[in-house]
Amino acid sequence: MKAFLKEIKFPSKEYAHFKNLTDEVKEAVKKSKVKQGIVVVNSKHTTLTVVIQEISEPNLLKDMLNFALHLVPTDRRAWQAKKEGFAYPTCDWTHRCQDNPFCNEIDEDYNAPSHIRSMLYGHPSVFIPIQDGKPVLGKYQEVAALEFDGRDGTGKNPIRQRTVQIWIYPVEGIEEL
Repeated sequence: MKAFLKEIKFPSKEYAHFKNLTDEVKEAVKKSKVKQGIVVVNSKHTTLTVVIQEISEPNLLKDMLNFALHLVPTDRRAWQAKKEGFAYPTCDWTHRCQDNPFCNEIDEDYNAPSHIRSMLYGHPSVFIPIQDGKPVLGKYQEVAALEFDGRDGTGKNPIRQRTVQIWIYPVEGIEEL
């Protein structure tokens, strides 16, 4: 059986934020016509994680982001920390993007906290069962990308382009144990 793939590309215009992907996942499953299987939602970026969480409640999202930004301090040299009104803890980290031999970023980028937050708060991929042609999610569960290293439209690298993949794998049937 063949698998199906949909890629979602979007600009990341905010430092830390959620992007709800639930409708895109449901639409991809519907379009694939897969009745039983697994859908995998995969981030192609190390500072963009994928979560299953209650995304529609805006105050909960604020609380989650506030907690993440307080728990893992931002590098004081990072562009975010230099913005007037930045209200989160800062410290000095040793990582810079430019130290990575594969980096082609043009900004001085001090984003160790973005990598650490991504590692702590989500996964590169989440797996969701498909049953009766629909993703199986709980009443309040939604699928989201959680960005920890977005840009604000300024600087040499003003906006980051992000890619999330939706992989759909059909199975021949489900046998209950």
